[in-house]
Amino acid sequence: MLFAAIRPAAAQDSVPAAPQPVEHSGQPASNNPTPMDTSTTVHPSHFLTLRERFLLQAHTTFGPIAFLAPAGEAAITMADPPNRYPREWRDGGGAYARNFGSELGRHSAGGLGHFATAFIDSEDPRYFRSVNTNPAHRVAHAMLFTLFDRTNSGHRTLALSNFAGSTAAGFVGNLWEPDGFNDTTHALQRSALEFGTFGGANLFAEFSPDLSHLMHKMHVPDRVADAILPRSY
Repeated sequence: MLFAAIRPAAAQDSVPAAPQPVEHSGQPASNNPTPMDTSTTVHPSHFLTLRERFLLQAHTTFGPIAFLAPAGEAAITMADPPNRYPREWRDGGGAYARNFGSELGRHSAGGLGHFATAFIDSEDPRYFRSVNTNPAHRVAHAMLFTLFDRTNSGHRTLALSNFAGSTAAGFVGNLWEPDGFNDTTHALQRSALEFGTFGGANLFAEFSPDLSHLMHKMHVPDRVADAILPRSY
């Protein structure tokens, strides 16, 4: 009986197994960073269409965070206004509206400058997370990605789109900032701030899966989480 039980199994092992269908997960190779969590899984070598680029930028530039961040920055400016800041920019509701509009305009110009430059020089506008689970390494990866991102083909490249977006964000404010704050020095300061914002956005994107898990445990509606957290393709 034992021989009979083994014999069919051995015969079965000698027969080549039928080919199994290969499931294309769309995930990159193990030596590539993992793309952002998204309902549409795409290999990082996928070339984004202009429409996909626009939708990604629109979510970043016109999503809820794009309005909440300027609101907070305007409140900080009102609480501790710069020296020689005009009264109409530091007292009352009208002053808050001016500061909010200025910050919103800065971020919008930075986003549009980033969008245009990335399209022209074939940069991939998506952020790709680190495959390392060490928090310190992930932070370093996010900061490094602010300086060097990826081309459409997946190669490392200087993040010209971040530099161009930061420059646009800094100098566009000269159109509406009050006298004494619409010069080159203040424009460069605003550019540095915007570049830091790009780094903060990468950091936010790097830890977005952790935040998503936390929001799920807190029973935050999926639509709210999707609107707040960064998006990729």
